[in-house]
Amino acid sequence: MKIISLGLGVQSTALYLMSSLGYIDRADCAIFADPGAEHPKTYRLLEYLQEWSEYNDGISIYTEKKNLYKDLLKGTNSTGQNFIPIPAFTESKNCMVRSQLIRQCTNEYKITLIKNKIRDLQGVKTNKHTKPCELWLGISLDEIQRMKESKIYNIKYIYPLIDKRITRSDCKKFLEERSFHGVVKSSCVFCPYKSNAQWKELKENHPKEWAKVIKIDKSIRNSGTENDKVFLHRSLTPVDKVYLQEDQEELFMCEEGYCGV
Repeated sequence: MKIISLGLGVQSTALYLMSSLGYIDRADCAIFADPGAEHPKTYRLLEYLQEWSEYNDGISIYTEKKNLYKDLLKGTNSTGQNFIPIPAFTESKNCMVRSQLIRQCTNEYKITLIKNKIRDLQGVKTNKHTKPCELWLGISLDEIQRMKESKIYNIKYIYPLIDKRITRSDCKKFLEERSFHGVVKSSCVFCPYKSNAQWKELKENHPKEWAKVIKIDKSIRNSGTENDKVFLHRSLTPVDKVYLQEDQEELFMCEEGYCGV
């Protein structure tokens, strides 16, 4: 099987369309792992893409979902453990060094969902290995440093955009020419990797999502070790108190290739 990991950002959406329209080899299906907290534009894009697929013989899209937002409010990960799985920022009281919590969200709310769906599509039982297949990731040529070998048994990572030397700008142009306008970078609304410009966009244009951001930021505050405080914003300030100047450089996005594409 050839499966597209559909993050619903610029690159993976372009990859899906290119494959559906015959610009590159055709995949067997696409899987969107939904953490239940994507940008509103991402969910609108999913609906539009599903509708487009029906009328244009597009590749089948499967959606698998877990609710990271609800888990964070409970102070747990996807398996109910008392653990904050997002890479939020914290400051050690002993050495005054800013660090980040261990990032487990990609594995628990993206990779595991896709892996389980592949097993389901292959008709493989829980205690059996998956059959050999390809998982296509939407990493473009300008992000070639994000390439890596798969550590998942019998699942081989393939990078069609890099193989074809396609950049993110090429993907944006491809989307615009086909009336896919305003595709945003895929990530949870409360992802700590956001730049100030992205935080500001949520605050000004999406009040419901901004309210969720503030709620999560407060709920994780006392999740650090000992007396360390935890924050969504890298300034170690409550996100609703941060001066969101737009000249802040963008943080490095999750390198796994499932988010931000």
